[in-house]
Amino acid sequence: MLKDKFIQLPAKGRLLVVTDLHGDLEDYEKYIDLWDCNNPDHHLVFVGDFIHATCEDDGSIEIIDDVIEKYEKYPNFHPLLGNHEWSHIVRSPVFKGFNNQTQEFEDLIKKKKGSLEPYLTDYVEFFKSMPLFVQTENGLFISHTGPSRFIHSMNDFNMIFDNDYNYDLLHDFLWNRYDNDYSVADVEGFLEIIGSNCMVVGHTVVDGYFTYGNQLIVSSSFGSDNKAYLDVDLSLPVRNVDYLINNIKFIQEE
Repeated sequence: MLKDKFIQLPAKGRLLVVTDLHGDLEDYEKYIDLWDCNNPDHHLVFVGDFIHATCEDDGSIEIIDDVIEKYEKYPNFHPLLGNHEWSHIVRSPVFKGFNNQTQEFEDLIKKKKGSLEPYLTDYVEFFKSMPLFVQTENGLFISHTGPSRFIHSMNDFNMIFDNDYNYDLLHDFLWNRYDNDYSVADVEGFLEIIGSNCMVVGHTVVDGYFTYGNQLIVSSSFGSDNKAYLDVDLSLPVRNVDYLINNIKFIQEE
């Protein structure tokens, strides 16, 4: 059961949204520096995929250790589950090219911690604790990716929370890519069902950001030369994706 995995944020304060880091510790630290951890109304959402770098300098362990610490300490810190964390929960390997990144993460644990256990078990338990979605009162829905084109009602959506990590509809919110797995019409239909005006996701590498109907796809680190993030005033209504574009920032500018 996936109870208590849907975060609701009120219409006050500030929200930063950052997408897939894939082991880039330097970028992670830059985004952390933008966040006022001691202000309870300043929220930071990472949309998952903290782990599994494609380069030798893999900071996945350092990132996850810090994420665990901050998640326990700060209620305004929201690390969502990505498909790469999910792979360790369900024991389903993720490949990039011919590299088994799930196995490489376990090898990295051994290298940096000295042994696989109890660290892998602890990490998997943390991955299971990660939220799945964020919805804001001012009109945003945030997830790793998606939506699922098979959600036709709130009852369909709520079924995600009554099932386990292998549930097909949850899988869609962790793996789907625009055009191939869902259409603009699917995005609009889901937003109407969920009661939001815009959807913000990561997962697919784009040049900074890309709009797909009222969905904003953001690349904050991995694979993008223009590393973008979203900075939103939660007290102001978000009516469409054009408003969100005006709230895109880039870490190169900081």
